[in-house]
Amino acid sequence: MPHFYLHFRTPLGIHRDDEGSTFADLDAAYLSVCETIPDIAADLWRSSLRKPGADPFACAFEITDAAGRILMDVPFLEILDPARTRFRAKLRPDLC
Repeated sequence: MPHFYLHFRTPLGIHRDDEGSTFADLDAAYLSVCETIPDIAADLWRSSLRKPGADPFACAFEITDAAGRILMDVPFLEILDPARTRFRAKLRPDLC
């Protein structure tokens, strides 16, 4: 099974996933990220009053392969406001 890294990007920088996770395929990694985004967004909203740069609408996940190539970029807006940002995740077919 493939190993993917789910890097968390904010306006203040990127938080690298150094351990990674094993998923059946890129679709499964994408679905896992989509399930995680609402909880992280809620935490960011709660902390945004105390911490600048914690705007969940400006965050995204980068899904990379073991070689560090970005396979997909998943903006939080895609999940938090799907009508406004339909199909914003970008698949990198040249790397898949």
